[in-house]
Amino acid sequence: MSGDLGLADEPTGDEFADDPAFPEQDEPETETRRGVTAKGVVVAGARTVAGLVGIGVAAVTIAAAVLLPLPTISSTPASMLVTPVPTAQQLVCAGSVLRLADDSGEGATTVSALGSPDLRAEASEGRVSTTAVEVSDASTGGTSSAPAVVSTPPSAAGATESALVSGAQSELVNEGDFVGLAAADCAVPNGDSWLAGGSTAVGRTTLLSLTNPSEVPATVNLEIFGEDGKVTAPGTSGIIVPANGQRVLSLAGFQPDIVSPVVHVKSTGGQVSATLQQATVRTLTPGGLDIVSSVPALATDTVIPGVVITGLDAVQALRKGGDPQFDDVETAVRVFAPGEGTVSLTVTVTPEDGAETGTSFQVDVDAGRVTDVPIEQLATGSYTVGITSSAPVVGSVRVTSAVGQTTDFAWFTAASPLATAAQVTAAPGPNPVLHLANPGTAAADVVVAGTDGTSRTVTVPAAASALVSLSAGETYSLTGFRLLYASVTLADAGMIAGYSVRPPGVGSGPILIYP
Repeated sequence: MSGDLGLADEPTGDEFADDPAFPEQDEPETETRRGVTAKGVVVAGARTVAGLVGIGVAAVTIAAAVLLPLPTISSTPASMLVTPVPTAQQLVCAGSVLRLADDSGEGATTVSALGSPDLRAEASEGRVSTTAVEVSDASTGGTSSAPAVVSTPPSAAGATESALVSGAQSELVNEGDFVGLAAADCAVPNGDSWLAGGSTAVGRTTLLSLTNPSEVPATVNLEIFGEDGKVTAPGTSGIIVPANGQRVLSLAGFQPDIVSPVVHVKSTGGQVSATLQQATVRTLTPGGLDIVSSVPALATDTVIPGVVITGLDAVQALRKGGDPQFDDVETAVRVFAPGEGTVSLTVTVTPEDGAETGTSFQVDVDAGRVTDVPIEQLATGSYTVGITSSAPVVGSVRVTSAVGQTTDFAWFTAASPLATAAQVTAAPGPNPVLHLANPGTAAADVVVAGTDGTSRTVTVPAAASALVSLSAGETYSLTGFRLLYASVTLADAGMIAGYSVRPPGVGSGPILIYP
């Protein structure tokens, strides 16, 4: 049937007339209905009107509830503003220069120390305590050769800012194949850091030091990258660093012949301080050594102040022979961006003495691979190197100093931005110089005040740098600026080293507490 929805026709009752299941029923008696009187009509009408009125009242009530604004009831929960007292600050210093082998040259897998560093530390208020970690793979636990933990007591009650604390160490080594100057600052331990430096090529030894100053073990996972991409090797995850202890690992144990390594360190449990130590030997000739400090984060604007070029003629003479062993004496920027694709870089090299002999260039690098970009034709002097990138990177600069056939090198790492105030300790060593880089659009008058009572004001021009000579082993406060980058270098007679100035530890801010 057209338009049929699938429903059967309704029954009429005739189809059940002869069905035994439905016996015939007597016809019902006819009901006699009375007529409706006038009074009934009135009563019925009244009831109908009352019902309609009730419905109308209900409708009006509902409409009023919807249309009329509800009263606003508000209350402020009980709370209190509490400013906690700043806690003690803690820094970790790298400890002595290390080597693979003992004093007799045996035990190629045994880590041992070469002397002890000269360490200085100071706080803007209160006492500073320096203690050696108790456990070390280099068997230096509890000695002056072990990594040191620098700490200050909590600030006085009512203080809203933490005391400024800083420390730095240096060590001049002249023992067999190990000849050079190494310096490093004391750093705040971190759960996530990056290291750009070192090499595991022939004649290059690079050791990774992990120091855990906390009272609980730390579990560390490593990511190692090189010029060919990520290194896949056993033993890079689940590394246990004992409480108040140091682990030392050879990068060549994960993969040899990496010319340009970058290491990403992540820890859980306790936080760790990570450093690299590189030593170079060319055939039987020592090629220098250095400690590479870590940086806490990648950045699209990287600033590396205090890149010192010295002994340039001697360095260039080493390269003229064409010996591939000296390929790494040239000044180079090491850069790495994780991920995939192409990263565009603009590298700017600005003289710190205001001369016009700097340079700037652009280069594209592959993400996921470490790239060393040579910087040629730089005159003797000091420079600030800036790296602007299309993706976050970690960067550093390698320089070489030489006197005759004796060479040393340094890895200058990226500096963290300083805001309003900082403190720096000049490591004991030759000719310490403070390098101040001002990225702003206005000049900064930086007050450099020593703990010995000396003070001077240094004007750092906008988008330029300034140099300040320091006294070895002294500590200085830096104030009078809004944004600054800084580093310290030591250099003399073919020896070179340096480290960046880190911002102070996090202070205590007000906290709103709801009971």
